[in-house]
Amino acid sequence: MSESTDIGLLHRTWEAMSGGDLSVLEGALDPDAQWLGVEDGQIFENRKMILAIMKRNLKTGFAGRIEETIEVGGRIVVAFCPDHPRDDGRPLDQGIAYVVVTIRDERVIELKGCADRAAAMTYAQTGVSGTG
Repeated sequence: MSESTDIGLLHRTWEAMSGGDLSVLEGALDPDAQWLGVEDGQIFENRKMILAIMKRNLKTGFAGRIEETIEVGGRIVVAFCPDHPRDDGRPLDQGIAYVVVTIRDERVIELKGCADRAAAMTYAQTGVSGTG
């Protein structure tokens, strides 16, 4: 899958989720995909767990728009702006939340929440989280 196709997959998935449709995400997630939280040790270990969290997020009105995608090697840094502030402690960097997405063979294999742009870029480059 080309890098531009990977970004297209991210945008199609985000758009469907914003409309309340998780089927595109379900199809894009590898069965063994992991979602690593901002803090080390926060792990959702498979597609079923990730979908459950996303479903809960949709019910609580979590939505927003992708502001920027940055390809870094085999990972994509996604900067998104939530529509409404949340009270779950999710850090924002000047109103933007960051997640690093790894896609292989047309499947999302990993999502990694990051506290800010610098942490996202470091994780995208190294696969190792620094401070968040």
